[in-house]
Amino acid sequence: MKVLGIIVNIFLPGIGTLFVKKWGQAIAQIVLGIIGVLLSITGIGSIIGLPLLIGVWIWSIVTVANTQSQPVEVVVRNE
Repeated sequence: MKVLGIIVNIFLPGIGTLFVKKWGQAIAQIVLGIIGVLLSITGIGSIIGLPLLIGVWIWSIVTVANTQSQPVEVVVRNE
């Protein structure tokens, strides 16, 4: 899931963070990404919007890359 999260975050920052179950950071990344896009649409807002988008993009990739991998646990029951 970690590799898939990184790939998704390259294109949609915050969505890939949901794959590694970091809900709070994912929501913050999505909201800040939307704000960055809205600011980038305006002329003067792009001074703040573009650096915000780049920061959120880097933050989202680093968040997933630094996530500890959790082992898969399989339980077999003989009943």
